[in-house]
Amino acid sequence: MDAGSLAHALDRLGVTGRVLYVAAHPDDENTRLLAYLANARHLTAAYLSMTRGGGGQNLIGREQAQLLDVVRTEELLSARRIDGAQQRFTRMRDFGYSKTAEETFRIWGHDEALSDVVWVIRTFQPDVVITRFDENPPNHGHHTASAVLAREAVAAAEDPSRFPEQLGRGAAVWKVTRLLRNVGTFRGEPPPAGSFVLDVGGYDARLGMSYGELAARSRSQHKSQGFGVSGERGPINEAFLTVSGDPPKDDLLDGVALGWDRFGASGAAVGRALDEARAAFEVDRPERAVPGLVKAHRALDALPDGPRTRDARRRIEQTIAAASGMFVRATCDAPVVVPGGPAKVAIEVVMRRPAELRLERALLPGGSKLEVGEALAVLAKKQLTAEVAIPADAPISVPYWLAPSPVPGRNAVSDPKLIGEPKGLAPLPVVVELSASGRTIPVEVALAYAWTDPVEGERLRDVLVAPPATVTPAREAVMFPNDASRDVVVRVRASQDALEGDVVLPAPAGWRVEPAQAHVKLAKSGDEAAVRFAVTPAKGGAAATVAPALDVAGRRFSYREDVIDHPHIPMQVVLQPASVRLVPAALTLPKGAIGYVQGSGDTIPDDLADLGLSVALLDDETLRSGDLSRFHAIVVGIRAYNTRDVLKSAHERLMRYVEEGGTVVVQYNTQSRVGPLATPVGPYPLEIGRGRVTDENAAMKLLVPEHEAFTKPHKIGAADFDGWVQERGLYYAEKWDTRYTPLLAASDPGESPLEGALLFGRYGKGRYVYTGLAFFRQLPAGVPGAYRLFLDLIGP
Repeated sequence: MDAGSLAHALDRLGVTGRVLYVAAHPDDENTRLLAYLANARHLTAAYLSMTRGGGGQNLIGREQAQLLDVVRTEELLSARRIDGAQQRFTRMRDFGYSKTAEETFRIWGHDEALSDVVWVIRTFQPDVVITRFDENPPNHGHHTASAVLAREAVAAAEDPSRFPEQLGRGAAVWKVTRLLRNVGTFRGEPPPAGSFVLDVGGYDARLGMSYGELAARSRSQHKSQGFGVSGERGPINEAFLTVSGDPPKDDLLDGVALGWDRFGASGAAVGRALDEARAAFEVDRPERAVPGLVKAHRALDALPDGPRTRDARRRIEQTIAAASGMFVRATCDAPVVVPGGPAKVAIEVVMRRPAELRLERALLPGGSKLEVGEALAVLAKKQLTAEVAIPADAPISVPYWLAPSPVPGRNAVSDPKLIGEPKGLAPLPVVVELSASGRTIPVEVALAYAWTDPVEGERLRDVLVAPPATVTPAREAVMFPNDASRDVVVRVRASQDALEGDVVLPAPAGWRVEPAQAHVKLAKSGDEAAVRFAVTPAKGGAAATVAPALDVAGRRFSYREDVIDHPHIPMQVVLQPASVRLVPAALTLPKGAIGYVQGSGDTIPDDLADLGLSVALLDDETLRSGDLSRFHAIVVGIRAYNTRDVLKSAHERLMRYVEEGGTVVVQYNTQSRVGPLATPVGPYPLEIGRGRVTDENAAMKLLVPEHEAFTKPHKIGAADFDGWVQERGLYYAEKWDTRYTPLLAASDPGESPLEGALLFGRYGKGRYVYTGLAFFRQLPAGVPGAYRLFLDLIGP
């Protein structure tokens, strides 16, 4: 920690007050309030997000669903590292926009969601709970549900008859002092009558910025959602309404004992020791705080075990290490290790300030230890090395919330004690045990792999326990047009040297897979091979999901590997169970080339190319001056008009291409108060709204059944809308010129039909289509009807 962060850490240790902020998604949290609570008030503040956000859109890459969950989890953790708060989650999954809390509870499971929020309250033990949203529709159903759950959970957490099984696994009944709602002032409206108003816009001299500036840095970590914001200076008022408990009069935490004296005489002793540490701390001599911290660490032994005691002990240990300038790193010579295999571990320990600390030992993965028993000298580098054996039963490093197969609406978690945690335990922890005045001070780090990038410099990633090799399908779904045979490609990547085994692709009933198994032999860890299976579907057979696997040394492994590498979050190598969907479909393919204008990131160019179509990605120069007439059709990707500035000038060329006989299909773009879309997207006036149909099973009415978009080359009917995933569509056209023909109508339950999902217009000799249908989700998922309709829009 730098001196300012260390001073904040010391102050936080002396404050026992806790605040839990509750909302639904990554980006829903109020970073201004969290930054103020954690740094001005030195409270332990945490944000409980009901979901990890994987049902939304991705502005920076192609990750969707579970992989987008990973991106947004890491974005939240990056935000919390900046604003000083903590992060929690429930098991609930973001299944896309929901229009009612009733639908949300039906999909999540009300009692399961409530149980998770109660668990977080009982294990975090906040004095005050604050919700972002109210319970009044209309609103996103996840938002409304989060407010309902917070209210119900505050009452249930103090009732021992509610969710009593939690009390047997480490939770305790807990009474929250008050439940508040943080009233949104998104449109600049004044605080409502009767609200408690708090100015959170102070300046932090330790950090050199206002809380509005700190909050902007935090919120701008939500880059996958395009939520970068500017810093604010001066007063920032936040308003709160009381939902339950006594309303605050002078402070959000009125009536709450904020110091350690809330635990009586033993707690007061902890507080005095921490006061001693703060008084001794000097910016240039931070080690002077260590004796008081060690005394507080010892005084905690007299307190009952609980969240505050456990967290304080761990934070004191971290602060002792920081105050003594302690550098601890444990690295491995490889980024992955396999169960039962070796791992070469190197540990570096350097104490850079003159604290009186001893290095006693290092505890290694697998249970072995290195005894040292030496006093540390200032700036004297201590290096330890060992080769350890990874236990043969070590679990593969799949994120705990992705390891079991999810159930509809929520992730399955095998260990209920992990509920609420952002990531769970480090795959391979290394603990360096220091000692001071007879106290053991453990410093835990994750075993890491370090390398030097010629541009980025030194980089780190956690070492994972991996199978002997991963078997990653090249595609999540493979289409089989007209029962033709296709190759299914599996990328085999070795996690160990001298890998030898057999890759198999289990054949569904009636299908033929050749070869039955493919032998692979890879010399070094990290080596790859592409294995091709010739797959022939059963005549008239249905779609099937199969799991490619590797048989090696009498064991079978079936895991895929995905790498997520964005500059604002740590690199993530995600291991998950492997699967590929095999989908027969009756499809007629166009013969000409397709031009594709990539937007914020989707896989549709790859999806079309995999069918055998010739697809070219159009760069800015091609859009400005290239020959567009060579394309049978041009498809504009999702949010391209929002993200590709070139379309402001190239739009006229695209429309001229239509006028001269071409086809342009424009997929959804966003239109909002904070992100208005000024560029035309069609040849005639067309306004994009926020209309959507969230029920993926909503009945779809063909308004002009014999239209060419429904008949050439495929005859589209009701069956083509079976099996769609997450939603029908989003950001529909709201108003349009009469020269467009609306082709579809659908609605969510209880709503009037919307007709802006699919508009068709003739312009000159060509065809223009605007569609909000969620093709970007359906095509990678292998939905046959979506392919048939999309090919009709491109045209025969």
